[in-house]
Amino acid sequence: MRKLIIVLVGLIFALALTGVGLAQEKAKPAKPAEAAKPAAPVKPAEPAKPAEPAKPAEVKKEAPPKPVVFRMGGTVAAIDAAGLKITLKQDSVKKQRKLMLSVSKKVAKDLAGISVGDVVNVMVTGKTVTSIIKVY
Repeated sequence: MRKLIIVLVGLIFALALTGVGLAQEKAKPAKPAEAAKPAAPVKPAEPAKPAEPAKPAEVKKEAPPKPVVFRMGGTVAAIDAAGLKITLKQDSVKKQRKLMLSVSKKVAKDLAGISVGDVVNVMVTGKTVTSIIKVY
């Protein structure tokens, strides 16, 4: 009885697979060839036109990227009001560094209220200070 069930299940499985294979769409027969059309009469050749010079591609001018503004903080180590320079000392856990930055003419008037040893926050574009704020 057990062998009969196994044979029946195998037979049903085989029929299921062949049924799917037979259900596929058959290829359509090719269309019969059409009769050849008569060729169009040949037109006489036209004289060649002189080549036009190539136009240079229009160059699109992209707007320059906006300058990147960074915020920095540190202790003022030196001020050179005449040369519009300021030196900041930054302390961190792993390292210390000194930065010499140039000061823009707009910020030069704010240097009068700042002295060596003050803690400041500065906004920097490139190596130019654009804003300076005394923290304490």
